[in-house]
Amino acid sequence: MAEKFNEKANALATEYWRLKGITADKTGENKLDEVEELLEKGIGGKLREKLDAEAKKLRKEKEDRSSAFLKLEEIKKEILELTSDLAPNLDLFTGNIFPYDSEHEPISENYFSALTSIFFGKPQPSIQFKEATFFKDGIEIHPEGDSSFKVLGYVMMIIQETAKHMLGMGNNIDKSCMLLKQNEYAFIALETLIKEGRKLSLKEIKDISHHKDKEYKELVSDAYDKELVNGVAYLVSDEWEYNPVREYDGEYESTGFGEWVWKICNAESKREREGEGKRKGISNSGLNIHNILNFFRR
Repeated sequence: MAEKFNEKANALATEYWRLKGITADKTGENKLDEVEELLEKGIGGKLREKLDAEAKKLRKEKEDRSSAFLKLEEIKKEILELTSDLAPNLDLFTGNIFPYDSEHEPISENYFSALTSIFFGKPQPSIQFKEATFFKDGIEIHPEGDSSFKVLGYVMMIIQETAKHMLGMGNNIDKSCMLLKQNEYAFIALETLIKEGRKLSLKEIKDISHHKDKEYKELVSDAYDKELVNGVAYLVSDEWEYNPVREYDGEYESTGFGEWVWKICNAESKREREGEGKRKGISNSGLNIHNILNFFRR
């Protein structure tokens, strides 16, 4: 599989977007309803012959779309299965990048767009981490201090584990989501660090969290600060195989793994929350009690 990874990834991605195009085009469905309604009214003559032919064509298109939906699910699974054993064909590290092996196709943007569409529901032309960028030219390592091989293994692990998560296999993403769900204040602290995008002291984390989540703090005012400190300690503890947060001389910063886990967990809970919000009229904005409670209810 490794020998043909790039080629296989590109072929699957091309088919994924072809099927997405077919399933997204529903213009004929409304027209079919209109044509069938006219036929039911008993219209005759040459117009009926024309409408019969049009209805037949539109029914075939509808069947093709139904078939495309089934095929699309199969292709999604194949992309995830391939990615769960992520093995891109790379060349030796040069400058700050592992380029693609010249004996193989480079991986196309279609693959990254397909994968991020499956992961997050929003296609992106590359996969971005704090430590690296996985894109059409290869895997670019960002200068963070760790060795290039360590970063390479780290980002590949994250993508592989996410694919396993989407397939329902055992994985570190699910384990980390469960750990995060065990401590709502850790969730608040991690989200604060991610949204700020910089190192923060405990005081800054508390101040920002208070401001953004005033409603929740007022409900649990006696415990909020203490539990928020405990939540930060939990994020840097030995409970995690890969910590979502690192400490630097009294300041804290989310890791690439922490940001990725938060995005995956939050994307799924958001989809569930939006469905519930439409039924109950719940707001989905900001760091608020509805978001917190819905996340921990899953």
